[in-house]
Amino acid sequence: LLEVQGTPSLSPPVCVCPAQQNVPSGQAPTHSTMQQPRGSASSSSNGQNNARMQTFAVTVPPGVAPGQQFQASLDGQLTMVIVPHGSGPSSTLHVQIPLRPSTVQKYAVTIPNGVQPGGRFQANLGGQLVWLICPRSMGPGKQMLVDASSSNTNGSSTAKTWPPPIGVPEDLDGKNVPEYFNCPITGCIMRQPAMTPDGVTYDYDAIAEWLQNKSTDPSTNQPLSVDQLCPNRTVRSMIEDFIAKGPNFLFS
Repeated sequence: LLEVQGTPSLSPPVCVCPAQQNVPSGQAPTHSTMQQPRGSASSSSNGQNNARMQTFAVTVPPGVAPGQQFQASLDGQLTMVIVPHGSGPSSTLHVQIPLRPSTVQKYAVTIPNGVQPGGRFQANLGGQLVWLICPRSMGPGKQMLVDASSSNTNGSSTAKTWPPPIGVPEDLDGKNVPEYFNCPITGCIMRQPAMTPDGVTYDYDAIAEWLQNKSTDPSTNQPLSVDQLCPNRTVRSMIEDFIAKGPNFLFS
């Protein structure tokens, strides 16, 4: 099962992880994995630029063209995989995602039938009923990530939602990558750009790990907590175009 943006006839995400365990709606995906119907997921650690990465081999499923996206569960992490120019169905992509710190937790939630983009619905996150808003780019059957820290509020609030992290091709890091796509902490291209109230953008997992032991922004030294972070969707969209179209993405 997989999900391709712009192709509603295909069904929800394919999982390419080694173990077999279903991920129910609203459950934390940290250790949950599912059977791999296509491709394999081999993980390895990479110490480049102090970033700890896992590498996965993912086979592009039928019907997914260059520039399109599909969701996959990589070692239990809901991930958005972008098919770069020159690849297509049956191609094998080697993509990387950061090793998630043990304290970073997000819930994978499947958007129920009848909920339209921008609409609200309720979900049970770790035993707490919270309101969620369906992102404009998503719809019924798709999965989204919800920040666990934002669900620890009163039941009348709306939990913060995040787009899945991007699975970045293994050979892309450090290869003609615009500097503003790189995380100030890891020096690697950002998988899940997260912006602070002061406008500084980091990779979510990197800044969340930093804030485990510190309470200030590493760039500005201003007070900062994880629940103040929000997705930088503009930078994310540009990174997606860069992966799909290459260095000339601004002109294609």
